[in-house]
Amino acid sequence: MKTVDKAMTLLRQFSLEHLEIGLNDLARATGEDKAVTRRLLLSLIKHGFIEQNPENRKYRLGHGFLSLARLREATVPMVKATQVVTQWLSAQASETVHVGIPGETGMSTASFTLPPRGNVINFRPAETYPFHSSSSGLAFLSFCSADTRERLLNLKREKLTRFTVTDRDALLTLIAQTRGRGYAFSSNTVDEGVASVAMPYFADGKDPAGTIAIAVPDHLIDEPRREELAALLGTAIEKLEIALTGHSRLSTPR
Repeated sequence: MKTVDKAMTLLRQFSLEHLEIGLNDLARATGEDKAVTRRLLLSLIKHGFIEQNPENRKYRLGHGFLSLARLREATVPMVKATQVVTQWLSAQASETVHVGIPGETGMSTASFTLPPRGNVINFRPAETYPFHSSSSGLAFLSFCSADTRERLLNLKREKLTRFTVTDRDALLTLIAQTRGRGYAFSSNTVDEGVASVAMPYFADGKDPAGTIAIAVPDHLIDEPRREELAALLGTAIEKLEIALTGHSRLSTPR
């Protein structure tokens, strides 16, 4: 399985900031020598997952991912369902909304919507946000299983800003507070000047399938506004869980 792990590490070097990467840079980023990196690239090219730009000889993601993405979307229409919900929630809250899905080291973006006004929080959709740093990550940590939480708390924790919480005991306190009120709140922990409120959503499984978060300029949020956004999040979570599974844990029995 080491070859598969190496190939996945190589593929994860590509992002919106690095759409094309040369052989030397890929070898340096993955920690492999050029010969190993080239063999991996040739194998991925053979199966359509990597292409080489004939003009600059750099490598980029190939068409092979398109068919897999279509199959995944046909199996679980996650992106379509989340986009509908983010658009609704952004219109209701007049704020930036994004849906995060858990990865190995943090939350990645499934979909996002920006409100049609000037004073908004811009979003970096290709970026992965560490579990300890954002409201999305905190929401996931707070409502996942104990085994998953322990594994994620053992990951290396870095400060993204001077306000990022990295101490384990402090994080456990935040997790307890989050579970008590039902939603996560963070301020200035990923980017200074940005606050956010987040809740987890569930599909099948003991861990959340992902989170929905609302990002707000930190000077525009107070406790009443936070509670208002949390109420809207609860409705959005219910809509998304029903779209994905046909029912919601938040639905009130009739």
